[in-house]
Amino acid sequence: MEAIYFAVGVLTMVLLAVASLAVYSTVMVLKLKDELKLTHKMIDDVYGTIQHNDMEQSREINELHSRIEETHRVIDKKSDELHRRIDELQSYTDRRFDKLIDTYLLVKETEQESKKLIKG
Repeated sequence: MEAIYFAVGVLTMVLLAVASLAVYSTVMVLKLKDELKLTHKMIDDVYGTIQHNDMEQSREINELHSRIEETHRVIDKKSDELHRRIDELQSYTDRRFDKLIDTYLLVKETEQESKKLIKG
């Protein structure tokens, strides 16, 4: 009889140890599950932030690209205007030199004729 009580006591202790181990394991699994959920939430938050920053940077890059294109258009327009004005200035200068040369030649010709008239 004592052997039976001893066996029942040993089985009870083994059962309590197994039950304690099962409870401890369940608690640890639940903690890990909560940590995993928290980790997933943090990863989603970081991913969302990265995605938001990426979209913001893409928008800023597109805006800068637009500004650069507009600046190139303005520079091209000003360059064309400058070339046109330089051409006009060269044309004006050529006309003035031609007029000056014509006037000089006319004066020389008139001088020559007046010398002929004086000489007789």
